[in-house]
Amino acid sequence: MNAILVTGGAGRVGREVAVALAARGHHVRAFDLSSCDFGPLEGHSGLEIACGDIRDQDAVRQAVAGVDAAVHLAALLPPASERDRQATLEINAQGTANLVGALAQANHEARLVLSSSVCVYGDTSAAAPPVRTTWPTRATDIYAESKIAAERAVMATRLPHVVLRVSGVSVPAFLEPPAIWPFQPEQRIEFICRTDVVSALVAAVEARSVTRRVWNIAGGPTWRMLGREYVAAFNAVWDLPPNEGRYLEHPGYFDWYDTAESQAALEYQRTPFPRFLELLEAAIEQALGGEEEP
Repeated sequence: MNAILVTGGAGRVGREVAVALAARGHHVRAFDLSSCDFGPLEGHSGLEIACGDIRDQDAVRQAVAGVDAAVHLAALLPPASERDRQATLEINAQGTANLVGALAQANHEARLVLSSSVCVYGDTSAAAPPVRTTWPTRATDIYAESKIAAERAVMATRLPHVVLRVSGVSVPAFLEPPAIWPFQPEQRIEFICRTDVVSALVAAVEARSVTRRVWNIAGGPTWRMLGREYVAAFNAVWDLPPNEGRYLEHPGYFDWYDTAESQAALEYQRTPFPRFLELLEAAIEQALGGEEEP
């Protein structure tokens, strides 16, 4: 059993990671702002709650005390990240540096898993897929700028670490489609089911023999399609016209990704796209009072 810190532990992905790690016998400390809802984490054996701000060095030092590993999810996400560059850099970049420094001081053998993003590649639509981790990074917005800085802080440390560049996350839940899809109709995209992201993060923190790796995390071959194909499949589940939806005027930062190495090491691609659609349909039916989720 290891003691594992999960920053951003009250977020949707963070709490699923925290619960999954606790269920696997680890002692988990979920760290997040005191204003967050920790309700879903209460009552789980082996899970404690720690409140604090990732920008507060003293709070971070207290959070890492006694831990053997950390999964770093705390971040300001789009669209909020694009409204305040200073706050985004303080949380995403300096916050990561605070965590790295506190971990290195408390336990130089502590393992760190950073949840980064494929946004660090910028617009790759003119290149031949798949996108590889050896490709250069290029910030096209504030969020990407902050994630590139966070990655650099992690890669510069001597701590054993893994950086996961996560693609767009699809959630099989009763959620309305976005006002504007974050891609163009003819753009290549490869999203991933949220449960598979959780699996990747859990596997990465447990794979202690693997260190100093940067991996793409995406859904795999069944998730590779064009933007309009994804929207058409999504709309079909909702009984909407296949072409209904608004798209970006310029390419977003999604593409198809080389995930061969990450999948071989972590075995996280467990939800093919057709299965995701089944789960989405079941969630909609359940929310509307129909059949139970399979």
